[in-house]
Amino acid sequence: MRKSVQSGVKKLMFKIARNTILKDAPEHLKDLMERAISVSKTKEMPFLHSNIGGLIMPAFMTEEQLQICTTASTRPGDVFLITYPKAGSAWLAEITRCIAQPNSTGEKSLLGGAMLLFEMANQEQLEALSSPRYMSTHLPFALVPRSNEHKVKYIYLARNPKDVAVSFFHFMRSTPVFDFNGQWEEFLTFFMKGNLPGGSYFDHILEWWLHKDDENLLFLKYEDLKRDLKGQVKIIAEFLGFKFSDEEAKTVAEKCTFQAMKSNPKLGVNKLTKFLKKGPHLRKGMIGDWKNYFSDEQLKEFNKLYHSQLKGTGLEFECEFECESTAIN
Repeated sequence: MRKSVQSGVKKLMFKIARNTILKDAPEHLKDLMERAISVSKTKEMPFLHSNIGGLIMPAFMTEEQLQICTTASTRPGDVFLITYPKAGSAWLAEITRCIAQPNSTGEKSLLGGAMLLFEMANQEQLEALSSPRYMSTHLPFALVPRSNEHKVKYIYLARNPKDVAVSFFHFMRSTPVFDFNGQWEEFLTFFMKGNLPGGSYFDHILEWWLHKDDENLLFLKYEDLKRDLKGQVKIIAEFLGFKFSDEEAKTVAEKCTFQAMKSNPKLGVNKLTKFLKKGPHLRKGMIGDWKNYFSDEQLKEFNKLYHSQLKGTGLEFECEFECESTAIN
């Protein structure tokens, strides 16, 4: 009876949202959101999700929607911005926009950041984007379109797993399309086992890390952007084919600080985001917040997993250092 009441309340809330804050959204997006709140949780995974061939995906994802992504045609000049969930996707998208499309608002030109993800778009939206297309995604390596014919570029942003876990925890707690009401201890278990929408953090990041030396892939670290944003802006710009002076890189870096982005009304506050999140879109954007959540025993077990997964790969992270908050989740 309780589930029936909750389901009825969610459907009523969505009906109201569909005719108010989502009124101008494309119909297929409304359908995806309606699907997201209509799926059921499981005892093993007490949050809304889809299971597609063993892949744990966000609840809005369907086999048909996933097929749109995996079979999407590429164009010369396409750029994919890839992150594991809550590893800095909006930050990377805004930096890229300020470099490549400085006169745009980000509302139509860039598919990412405060906009919908690549995996939420339909064929019509993808085709409507003018070239070069910049598309954000959380999809794993095997599901992101690639082309030997077209000069497609990929930028991967990695973030230390401890802060990703904390940020993802808050995101799932504050987002109706996950409807997760569990505590940190429960969430951390899901994260360590890879049983979350987006799959295993370690599988996701290592699949892309294996291709770090590919000439069309730029592998970045969140912590490096925090330490030297201007320097990293120049690296991204050069990879995208832009020659930036120190002054131009400084201008972009200033626009992409945490405070500047948090005060930008065009970022993170569109109608879709208002429906997706109950909490703020930009949270803390700091490094080392994990220390406020991990118990000594949890840290011991997590470090054991961390070292077993990354040993011998050459991939390492700084998980704490003091500096001004300049990033966003």
